[in-house]
Amino acid sequence: MVYFLIIFFILFTFVSVKKMEWSIWLILFLLPTYQIRFSIFGIPSTLLEIMILISFSVWFVKNYKTIIDNIRHRLKNRSKNQNLKLNRYPFDVEIILVLVVAFTSIIVAGLSNSSFGIFKAYIFEPLLFYILLFNTVFQKKDISKMIWPLAMSALVVSLVAVFQKFGLVQAPDNFLSRVTGVFEYPNALGLYLGPVILLAVGSLISNFTRQASTSKFQTSNQFKIFKLIFVSLSIILSLLALLFASSEGAIVGVIAAMLILFVVFISLKIKCLKFLPIIMTGLIFLFVLLSPLFFLKVVPEYSYPDFSNVTVNKIYDKLTLKDFSGEVRKQQWRETFVMMKDEGQWFWGVGFSGYQEAVKPYHQEGIFFNFERDKDFRRKIVIYDDEYRAKHWQPVEIYMYPHNLFLNFWVELGLLGVFLFVWIFGKMLYFLISNIQHLKSNNQYLGLSLLGVFIVMLVHGIVDVPFFKNDLAVMFWVFVAMVGVFKSNIDYNIN
Repeated sequence: MVYFLIIFFILFTFVSVKKMEWSIWLILFLLPTYQIRFSIFGIPSTLLEIMILISFSVWFVKNYKTIIDNIRHRLKNRSKNQNLKLNRYPFDVEIILVLVVAFTSIIVAGLSNSSFGIFKAYIFEPLLFYILLFNTVFQKKDISKMIWPLAMSALVVSLVAVFQKFGLVQAPDNFLSRVTGVFEYPNALGLYLGPVILLAVGSLISNFTRQASTSKFQTSNQFKIFKLIFVSLSIILSLLALLFASSEGAIVGVIAAMLILFVVFISLKIKCLKFLPIIMTGLIFLFVLLSPLFFLKVVPEYSYPDFSNVTVNKIYDKLTLKDFSGEVRKQQWRETFVMMKDEGQWFWGVGFSGYQEAVKPYHQEGIFFNFERDKDFRRKIVIYDDEYRAKHWQPVEIYMYPHNLFLNFWVELGLLGVFLFVWIFGKMLYFLISNIQHLKSNNQYLGLSLLGVFIVMLVHGIVDVPFFKNDLAVMFWVFVAMVGVFKSNIDYNIN
């Protein structure tokens, strides 16, 4: 293993020196390699982290004189002319605030080694990759090439999941019939594939419209046809993988995103509907933020209406979080709210990697689950015998996060972190909806797909953790960088 890693890093460094774009594409294609873990001089790391550090270091060493000269030039000119407008990284203020809040979270966590590790993997290195993108592949103001390695990675991951479904590849035994792809658990597969599916759909439509405008008999278009087939296959297999993994959060997120994008597309054609996408997206955004309160306080806890149809009853239970996984989520949220009421925790959170230990005193070891949808279940749990209670008792472990987008950021980064990431998500959504009409025709579809990406993350985030994982954190800042390219294009055209 050690020799393999050494050879791989040498070859990767060589690629980074010779062709930086290829190294970036490799990083995107190999995002799941964060699961290959090791230590360097006692410091835990992953294959993905080292690739990012190598690429960034190569870029910095090759350009350090230019970087230093630019910094001096900017500081000198700014001191002479306070009104001078300098080229800046898109969303640079948000990035600085993220770093400040993240450092605060490390302090709250008691400067523990695990908190530094979380900061390194989920904040610092993804932001290094963000900077690297803008100084290399995004200098041409084009995001289309970045979709290819992600679509290829989704294709490979989905193929493994499909093979697992048909017994050609061994799947983890503890998830029964659910597949996991290259990941350790099924939901990780859904969290990874959901956003990429939307991005691939935008790329497919963009390439299809571009292909339709040219002669299909030209030899130069054969590669474009191959791209259409490749992306289509990636989308189809990814959707199959979601179904085989039974990742309901990702499936609902993809459906919700598709519906929103359809409404946005129609509104671009019918001017009188131009405010409808903003209203719909705003309502979804607000619902996601308030989702724990909605499911805990608004949805009747012991109400099980009978629709005289097994399928409809199951769908109702899924959507109202009355199935087992939903009940587990709600129990996590109850425990988290009680924990966060403690002095200081409601504002500062518990710090990076501090949730499991902090919630332990408030954790209930299991729940009584009404798998029979018995309307008299609550009374029977109290008055019936021990055998009945044992039959309906299900143990619940302590998870790393509360499995809700709002609560995840709250416990890890405190109230300031929640406000900051709410602002970032809201800014991405508003910018995309408000400015899609200003993009060129082909880029409109990519802009729409990016809007869908953030919607998938939000909707799936109601019941899961779409950020606090190595691959997902990198993907998040890649998507923010893509929006930044569109912002730069629009600002340049306006100016």
